[in-house]
Amino acid sequence: MTKKAKAIEVSVQDSERNHQAIQQVFIGRRLIGEVLPDNGRFKAVMLKDETEFRVRSQEEGLETILQQYHLHQH
Repeated sequence: MTKKAKAIEVSVQDSERNHQAIQQVFIGRRLIGEVLPDNGRFKAVMLKDETEFRVRSQEEGLETILQQYHLHQH
């Protein structure tokens, strides 16, 4: 028996903090992470446990946040 695919609403909202553009990643209405600029590169931060990942681009940061969320969700 196979499981039915479940649709998950993922949204990204551009915001500004301390005069820096950031991206906030939401699953439904729940904020799960942020992608922040960091000395010419980017930092992906998981808000649940404040884990940080150094990434080369905003796209890589978004992918990292979603991968970590799905890996560790309960």
